Amino acid sequence: MTALPSIRDRVRLGRSIASRLAASTDADASFVAGSSLVGLGSATSDIDVYLVGSSVHEERRQMFADTIRVDVQQLRLGTLRSLVDRVLDPGLRSDHAGPPLSDREVALAVRLCTGDVVTDSGTLAALRERLDEHPERLARLVMNHGMLAAFFAAEDCVGLRRSDDPNDLDAAALAGRRALLCAGKALAAACGDLYFGEKWVWRQLARSGPEDFPFAHFQRLLREDPLADDPRSGLAALTAFAQTCLIATATLGWQGVDLSHWPVWRRGSEPLRRSPHYFPRAYDDMVTLVEPAGRHFRLPHDAALVWGLSHGLGPEAVVEHASALSTRAPGYAALTAKRCRRLVTELRKAGLLTEQSGQREAL
Repeated sequence: MTALPSIRDRVRLGRSIASRLAASTDADASFVAGSSLVGLGSATSDIDVYLVGSSVHEERRQMFADTIRVDVQQLRLGTLRSLVDRVLDPGLRSDHAGPPLSDREVALAVRLCTGDVVTDSGTLAALRERLDEHPERLARLVMNHGMLAAFFAAEDCVGLRRSDDPNDLDAAALAGRRALLCAGKALAAACGDLYFGEKWVWRQLARSGPEDFPFAHFQRLLREDPLADDPRSGLAALTAFAQTCLIATATLGWQGVDLSHWPVWRRGSEPLRRSPHYFPRAYDDMVTLVEPAGRHFRLPHDAALVWGLSHGLGPEAVVEHASALSTRAPGYAALTAKRCRRLVTELRKAGLLTEQSGQREAL
């Protein structure tokens, strides 16, 4: 059997093809992108070549170099300029002002930012410099993509596990796994690992995840059959850990704080518990907690942090952790011990926090 080309050989071939095609099409610039360029490719990964010009005809085609598939996309320079404007301009607000970027557009922006420039008249360098000046904008778009995808999957899981048809449990398990996978992708983006492909989430978290992140627990939840023993408990474990990944992303990750400071990946045995029925979405102006097919709450960023920290801790432990994090981001500067205690009280009154006794649970 013929040995497959190495990832390095694939990247080298992609650069060579990009250079030749750029010259033959009079493109102003070219770059190569894809999983292989960011240390995630496999022996069968394809190479993506982008040709950029002021007047090129936008099209996508596929070619092969021996066994290597090369996807070639021609883009007008104006398309990329408009994309960068939209990444940097509107912000993400809970009132959804401005047209959203599609998943494909966000993925293209990531590729522009992380790709390998082969030829350039200066246009790509200028666009990448603009993105580099505000890295949080693109990171938040990728986080938002993961959080939204995780919510929709969790919503499916919740609805399917309430079904009277026993065959829907398998669909619920699939949706629960996807909720956790997408939450892991959001978490990876919060750690600065922006690549879009979902199949790489394990490698992204292994290389970029927080120091104390329970990676083995994440793996186990996705590998084991949640329906094997107690389906209700197994499915709840998937969505519960997805919720943890999402709230860490929506709080510290959104604020650009190193997620190694997140203190409660696994639920403790103390009585204060956040409601398992809500999943967070982060915006520049606030965090929303959304219940599938139910209510939603709009929280200031510091209140969302207090809610997220209330994961099997006592009220004073939550106050201690929140106070320690108050210096990490401007959005948390007002988190005095007094405000933390008031927020705990208000969140309990709203039904977003409960107090209950019980043994430590691995959720």
